[in-house]
Amino acid sequence: MTDQSPDDDAAQARYWQAQAQALRDEVHALKAELAVMGSLSRNVPGVIYVLEADVRGAPRLVYVNDGVREVLGLTPEAWKADFGLIYERAHPDDAAAVRWLCENAMRITEPSQFEYRAVVPGRGVRHVAGRAISGQVEGRPARFGYLHDVTEQKLYQQATLKAAAAEQASAAKSEFLSRMSHELRTPLNAVLGFAQLLKLNDIEPLTEGQRSRVDLMEKAGHHLLGVINDVLDLSRIEAGRLPLSPEPVAVHDAFEQALTLVDGVAREAGVRIHPGPTDAALAVHADRLRLRQVLVNLLSNAIKYNRLGGQVVLRAWAEGDVTHLEVADTGRGMTPEQLQHLFEPFNRLGAERLGVDGSGIGLVIVRRLLHLMGGDVRVQSTAGEGTRVTCTLPRAELPESMRSPARTSAVRPADVGPDAAEADGWFRVLYVEDNAVNIDLVRDILSMRPHCTLDVAANGRDAVRAVRERRPDLMLLDMQLGDMTGFDVVHVLDQDPLTAGVPRVALSADAMPDTMRRAQVEGFRWYLTKPLDVMALLAVVDALSDEARLAVTAR
Repeated sequence: MTDQSPDDDAAQARYWQAQAQALRDEVHALKAELAVMGSLSRNVPGVIYVLEADVRGAPRLVYVNDGVREVLGLTPEAWKADFGLIYERAHPDDAAAVRWLCENAMRITEPSQFEYRAVVPGRGVRHVAGRAISGQVEGRPARFGYLHDVTEQKLYQQATLKAAAAEQASAAKSEFLSRMSHELRTPLNAVLGFAQLLKLNDIEPLTEGQRSRVDLMEKAGHHLLGVINDVLDLSRIEAGRLPLSPEPVAVHDAFEQALTLVDGVAREAGVRIHPGPTDAALAVHADRLRLRQVLVNLLSNAIKYNRLGGQVVLRAWAEGDVTHLEVADTGRGMTPEQLQHLFEPFNRLGAERLGVDGSGIGLVIVRRLLHLMGGDVRVQSTAGEGTRVTCTLPRAELPESMRSPARTSAVRPADVGPDAAEADGWFRVLYVEDNAVNIDLVRDILSMRPHCTLDVAANGRDAVRAVRERRPDLMLLDMQLGDMTGFDVVHVLDQDPLTAGVPRVALSADAMPDTMRRAQVEGFRWYLTKPLDVMALLAVVDALSDEARLAVTAR
């Protein structure tokens, strides 16, 4: 037996004490790691799992947390006992991919990401995403993974993509409608414009027979224009691109404006319209322009489908939070069968056989416009007796200042304008247009105003150059030129102090409300649409030339 010194015993004791402390530290660290793992397992919203290879190299689940209950609808115990349950949860379309991924899990050494659909009892189809990396457990190869439910994220992504696609489609449809409006209105501009000029020609007046034929040509052109407007309006409504500006509108004013527009049609048809008394304070919450469109459409129908000597009654009354607007006629009426198909687009209910003009979508537009403004429409009709159409709209409180608005008459060519004898050829107009027929039409119209001279620019670049060379008193501007838009032209001109602020009037076949509102913001004085109203153009030219003459006089 070997003797040991006391110093050796002390060193040995210190050694074992150090070993014991290291072991305690290791146990403490292990407990801390286990506590962190346990906390993660309980609180991470997903599945944490560990796979090892069995004797055949197939994956074997050695650890999984409680998150598997929520994500896959399995208990940890059940999945550990039968790893193949994951295949039963896989969506049929994704089952093959899930099986391959699991069966080859232990052969994959690189980090991987995957996603598939799972069918979870009580929750339906869910989208599951996961990540996995390779490692070791006590020297044995293992695969550590994480699964989580990404259904909500997927739905959000899909909704975002659909919204973006819908926005793109809507923008494309608006662009198509704008171009279609331009292409359809341009030839009508020549038809209706020259028809108006023929009737206004006092130097070579039409014979009675010629005037009759021109009237028919003009009537057919206006009918075609009405069909175009209706189709474009319906398309804009369905695309959700019809801008509305709801405001309190006096019913009396809306009736008066609509009656003014249909008065001539009623006289020609031999139909009398009886507007009932309307309280000056009675108002609706509606878009002023679209309300007028609704009333004109209903009154036009009441006139068209009436009889010679027939009557139309227009009245309004308030009831609770709504206001009722009613148009009743003594016309041919409709059968119950016809009423069932009344709001079907392009279904004219047999009226096409009676020689009455129409497109079959006017009432469809009326109902949809009313719905957009928070209202509705109801139709009652009896064959051989007449039809009663009642619209409801939200009632509005009309401010006292709006109950008796001051009225100003529209500018008339005869009311304004310099004396041609005194100012021959002094008012310079630059017309920017790339269509030769439209140029001829405007040249003929302005020939009726000797105080005007006309220059023409065929595109945007030529227009900019012409203005820089000689500033015009007025620029008539088509909004869709070959090289630039009308907005592009004015932006270039307004950047130069020498050409900025040229009085501009849009004369375009683009009748889209968005474009017209933008033109107002961009400083256009008027926006005239094609087919051109000859008298409207003359009125604008006279008003601006009179304004220019007064400005010169004031200086």
